[in-house]
Amino acid sequence: QRRRSPSLYPNTGPYVGNFVVEVPLPSENFGLLPQRLKDGCLIRVHPVHFNIGIDHQQSLAERFGDSSLQERVNQRSCEQLRAYCRLLRDMLPQMGTSLSGDQSLSDLLASLDRNVHTRKSKNVEVLWIAAMVCRKVNGVRLTSCKSAKDRTAMSVTLEQCVLLQQRHKLSQQHFNTALDCMRGTGCRMENVQKNVGSRKFAFSSVQLLTFPKLYRPPEGSYGWTH
Repeated sequence: QRRRSPSLYPNTGPYVGNFVVEVPLPSENFGLLPQRLKDGCLIRVHPVHFNIGIDHQQSLAERFGDSSLQERVNQRSCEQLRAYCRLLRDMLPQMGTSLSGDQSLSDLLASLDRNVHTRKSKNVEVLWIAAMVCRKVNGVRLTSCKSAKDRTAMSVTLEQCVLLQQRHKLSQQHFNTALDCMRGTGCRMENVQKNVGSRKFAFSSVQLLTFPKLYRPPEGSYGWTH
């Protein structure tokens, strides 16, 4: 909705059974919106959440503890995502169809369902497939760990390289080089610098032994910070 306040921070108001987030816009941006949005029509959001632990704590939980909460969250989110995609395809039959050899939306959803019901240690394929489904339906997605800088950086840079490979012909022989470059000198290192005042990801060598290989930063880019 249009607001006269000079602040452009979103406002969240509690409503019965729902939340409505009002996003203020400068007049020039507001003028570009469709008329129905200008008139106050709401955009319904269908949020889902997928979680896969990748560090030493997840290793301990799988070996000595209980990871059933993560499994239930992922399975429920998969069901909700499938329901949303069915609704979307009813309105837009061509949405998510396969192009140029890509997997179809149906195939991706089936693969996601199999993976969330498979008992596999640190099954990061859940995250990869969920991301592909989101892109297929033009969704908006956020990636974050607890601190939003270390494991997040590993995930985001990996996704960037996968996209370069799939859409911009990055060769397999240069994949790991590009990945290390993004992690060692890219904007994620700037993020770490701004957060903790050091250009090091907060990982130890021992801790990284428990990470999936594609989520490990290059030598010299990590170390405990104080």
